[in-house]
Formats: sequence, C-alpha cells, structure tokens
Amino acid sequence: MNHKNETLFWKKKEFISFISSILVLFIHSYFAPEIVSNSFISAINHKFSFFFSRSITQFAVPMFFMLSGISFFKEYNNKKYQTKIKSRIYTLVIPYLLWNTVWMLWEIFGSYSFISKFFATGEPYPLTLVSILKGILFYGCNIPFWFLFDIIVFSFAAPLLFLIIRNKYIGIAFVACLSIISVFGIHLPMNFFYYPMSIVFYLTGAIIGYHFFDYASRKSSKPMQITSIVLFSAYILAKNIVPRELHISNYLMEAIVYTIAAFCLWNIADIFIERIKPRAIYRRSFAIYAMHLNVAIITLKILSLFAPQNEWLQIPKFLIMVVFTLVIINYICAFLEKFFPGIYALFMGNRIKKRQ
Repeated sequence: MNHKNETLFWKKKEFISFISSILVLFIHSYFAPEIVSNSFISAINHKFSFFFSRSITQFAVPMFFMLSGISFFKEYNNKKYQTKIKSRIYTLVIPYLLWNTVWMLWEIFGSYSFISKFFATGEPYPLTLVSILKGILFYGCNIPFWFLFDIIVFSFAAPLLFLIIRNKYIGIAFVACLSIISVFGIHLPMNFFYYPMSIVFYLTGAIIGYHFFDYASRKSSKPMQITSIVLFSAYILAKNIVPRELHISNYLMEAIVYTIAAFCLWNIADIFIERIKPRAIYRRSFAIYAMHLNVAIITLKILSLFAPQNEWLQIPKFLIMVVFTLVIINYICAFLEKFFPGIYALFMGNRIKKRQ
C-alpha cells in the first residue's frame, strides 16, 4: 500500500463525509409544502427546494454506507473481528445510545415544560417504558440515526458478510442478485430496517474495501474525472429536467444510479482534494449527522418567530437555517472539544483518529 495514496484516501473520505452530511441536512430541510399557490414565487420555491432536498442529495446516505463498508473491511479477516467490534462500540454504539438519549430527553422537556408552546409539534412524548426504550435503542426521537442502527447491525454481522464478499466474484454476484430481486419486493424487512437497500450499498463498500482498496485510494485519471463530471451532471439534469412521471422508481434503479453518483463524486474530488486545507469543521460530519435535524427544527422555529409566513421569505429562511445550523453545530463541537474533551470524545466516538 502506497502511504501517500492511503493518506489521500482518508483525506478524501473525511471531506466527502462532510459534504454528504450537509446533503443529508438538505434532505431533511424540504420546505416547499409550507405554502402552496399558483404564483411564480411558489413555483420557484418548489424548484429550489426540490433541487436541494430531493435531487442532488439522494445518494448521500448510500455513499455513507459504502464508505462505512470500505472502512470496516479494509484488510479485514476474522481474527480482527474482535478488535474492530471493540472499536465500533466506541465509535458507533456509545454515541448512538448517548445521542438517542439526549434527543429523547429534549423531546420530553419540549413536551412537558414551558417551551412546549414554542417547540411542540404533536402529542406529548409518552412516558412509558416501551417509548423510552424505543427512544434510546431504536432512534425513536432521532430518525436520521436509522443509518447508524443499520451500520451497527452490519458491523456485528461482519463474519457472515465476510463469507459473502471474501470471494470478489461471489460478492459482486450476490450484490447484483440482491439488487435485482428487490424489484420483486424481496429485500431486508422494512419493519426492522428503515431502508431495505442499505445492505446493498454497505456490501458494495465492503467489496471495495477488501478487494479494491488500492484502486479506491489511488488518484483517478483525468479521463475518469472528466467522465465522472459528465455522468454526475447527467444525474443532476435527469433528476431535475425529466418529468417526474417518466422517472423509473424502484430499488434496482436506485442501487445503480446512487452507486454511480457516489463513484462520480469520489472521482471528482480528486480534482481539488489535494488543495483542500485541513479544517476542524471537516471532522464534524458525524456531529452534523447527529445534531442537524433537531438544531435545524429549533433554528427554523426561532426564525419563524421573527419572520412572517411569506412565500418570498421561504428561500432566505432555508438558507439562513442551513448556515445557522452548521455554525451552531460547529461552535458546540468547538466548545466541547476545548472544555470537555472527554465528553466530546464519547459523543463523537473520536471517529477520525481511530481507524481500524
């Protein structure tokens, strides 16, 4: 393994994870339904929100799954399983439980305290054992953590997954078969897994990490970069220009399109990644993922107190909310990192430094 290539890989992974976390924030910030009319500005609002929340962003979580699979199965063997699981308990399980607990307590506080009239959006959070366990163990108050739940399950199932991907041809055939049979409704159970195709993207990353890591860590060629720009542009155009009734929507197409989009972004990053200077905020991708939804909701509610419901204000409110959400999360992280490093490490899992 070329040390320079591996260093470039981790730098690229860190930056693309940061970009993907912002795209996830966009996904959860779809605002057009607030006001619906036949006016010109309403049409602009819908186009704008669809572009940022429903078109360019949809491959972000599949990319996270692939990056997770690559990281876990890089140089994997079953002798390393125990070491890797110990690492994932710190980087995945503990932060998962801590953040779920924090947001459950916040929802309870928001339901039964004086701020309920400002932040409550429905029925008060039920104070039952079942609801509390659901909030902590099954992301009941922090829906975006369905992703982390899946990653934890896949990590513990690594020996079984390794049997599938150990031979690259069997692994590739298995992923292809999973994608094809999904057309017939055969996939992971949706009452347990939020997104039944998550295993396809994770296994794709696992195959890359175990069999093709040298290739993935190598800087892509100029022709590959140009091809990736063309394909990624075609992906964006197709999402936004092709009439919705002509879109082919099924899990197989999602597996193909989102995988290609993720590969394209990975190759496009080679154009500029070596010129990117390290910044603390690039390490905040997990923090953005963990906090973005509730911080964005709080930010938007505060903005709504000062700005009336108006079609002309929807895009500015969206942009201000995104910027404020990222700034608030960054400052929370900087504060914890400086004054409470132990707490910060627990909540963030020290994710960048611990790579196994």
